[in-house]
Amino acid sequence: MPKQALGGIVPALVTPFRQDERIDYNAWQNIIDVQIASGVDGLFATGGQGEFFSLEQEERIVALRFCRQHVAGRVTLYGNVGCVTTRETVKLAVQAQGEGVDVIVVITPYYLKPTEDELVDHYLEVCRAVRQPVVAYNIPERTGVELSPAALTRIAARCENFVGLKDSSGKLDHIPELLRVAGERPFAVFIGRDHMIYRALELGAAGAVTACANVAPRLFVDLYRAFREGRMEEAQRLQALADPLRQAFGLHTFPSVVKTAMEMIGIPAGPCRKPVGPMPEAARAKLAAVLDKLREENYLPVPVRAASR
Repeated sequence: MPKQALGGIVPALVTPFRQDERIDYNAWQNIIDVQIASGVDGLFATGGQGEFFSLEQEERIVALRFCRQHVAGRVTLYGNVGCVTTRETVKLAVQAQGEGVDVIVVITPYYLKPTEDELVDHYLEVCRAVRQPVVAYNIPERTGVELSPAALTRIAARCENFVGLKDSSGKLDHIPELLRVAGERPFAVFIGRDHMIYRALELGAAGAVTACANVAPRLFVDLYRAFREGRMEEAQRLQALADPLRQAFGLHTFPSVVKTAMEMIGIPAGPCRKPVGPMPEAARAKLAAVLDKLREENYLPVPVRAASR
């Protein structure tokens, strides 16, 4: 179990690849160390930005094992185990628990469009198969499936280890309702839209799972801390500074923009697995302008190994 309550800034880690598309574990060590040195509260492995959909099942477990070993308890490790079928999800969840992942994250089944009853049964089976805390992952834009507050309430009522939600629906008005799904016990809602963090925190979110933090982790850490310390003008300023990076996601096929930005700032994560290809030069030029602004504000990290030379 995590040593602290769930919350704060949790970067959605990229999975770095070599040019031959094998996982680049050396690069991943540096990426993880940069994030932790920046003060993040946790790390979220094998999510959408981590290209879980391109990983074979064995690769997903090996990836989670590696992250757990290298994180080594420095921050809370969240690991996405969601698959299309309940059978495969349960299998991966049990394996992830055995590898020592702190929090089991379960994206909704994708491609299929399960009913609410089917979704509830899916999450109940996963929660009952493990002892670790379980967090649901709602991103209907990409899965075609939405977890409603009603479904989440039904799951929470029957499983004590169902403890939170990463919500990437963009429906901020749902947050107060989502916070009530577990009744009297804590239930952590993480916003999954980087341009909505400030507003989500105002509404009671526990934190954010952010892809942009791969590029500028301290920016998001400072935003969260400013909000928690009541420095609202500063938090709003930092949110405005972060927004153009999130908006840059539209420059090319997801999830390539973050990896390209990392390459451009000297923390390479390699290519995405095909069919996603490299960003066109015109798009790179627009992304470079966004990065220049972050550099001016001193919010681009220095690779840990480079800094220690």
